Amino acid sequence: MRTIESLKRGLEVLRLLNEPGMDQVRALHRASGLPKPTIVRILETLIEDGYIVRTDAGRYRLATKVIELSQGFDPVDGLLAAARPTLDAFRERHVWPSDLAVLDRGAMVIVNTSHTPGTMTLNRSVGSRLPVLKTALGRAFLAYARPEVRRDTLNHLGLAEGSKGDRSGERKAVLGLLERVRARGYATSDHEFLKSVVAVAVPILIDGTAVASVNMMAVASAMSAAQAEKAFVDELKALAATVSDILGEGRLDSAGPAH
Repeated sequence: MRTIESLKRGLEVLRLLNEPGMDQVRALHRASGLPKPTIVRILETLIEDGYIVRTDAGRYRLATKVIELSQGFDPVDGLLAAARPTLDAFRERHVWPSDLAVLDRGAMVIVNTSHTPGTMTLNRSVGSRLPVLKTALGRAFLAYARPEVRRDTLNHLGLAEGSKGDRSGERKAVLGLLERVRARGYATSDHEFLKSVVAVAVPILIDGTAVASVNMMAVASAMSAAQAEKAFVDELKALAATVSDILGEGRLDSAGPAH
């Protein structure tokens, strides 16, 4: 089946506009690799259709019409309803930020966060897409994902079974890492995604299968990875268990969002 490349390019620009710092043509060009004239035409089309606006300073912002694009999409509504009260109580006890994320097409997508836009180096927002293998969120999820989800994700990332050369070694290392995550029940990321940040994360499970993961992050200059593990892991596990119990009572579909 042939796809519409122009539509794909337009949707990519619209997605990038939701990311911090993606409000100028040059930033969109660097992130997407699309020619600047193409980006300008896409932006003008989105302005004409009411999905974005151009400020007096020449920057581009999403308009309220984009909210219409999410109407009817609710795969994570049950998860958010179950998790939000527990997350709010947890966050009241900690100054460091935390995220709730789900797996979607080879990336972890933030569906709830306590990050405040514009603060520190931990800035991110709902809808941000993060790498699976370099983040504690992704590692915690993938270690407890259904075998077919783990397989499809690794395939998507170019680490299919039977990979050759360096990719074969990388796949073996990833599988070993995921085994260690399962053995201890949590994952870490120590300067691996964001160079100045350490993070720990645990999966939220239904019948032993991950439907989401939740993390806690800290600036590495203030806390080492070992200190973060000691400070946060037990509470994160208790939080995840509480959310899992609530979800279990409602029997949320363990398939979660589309992978």
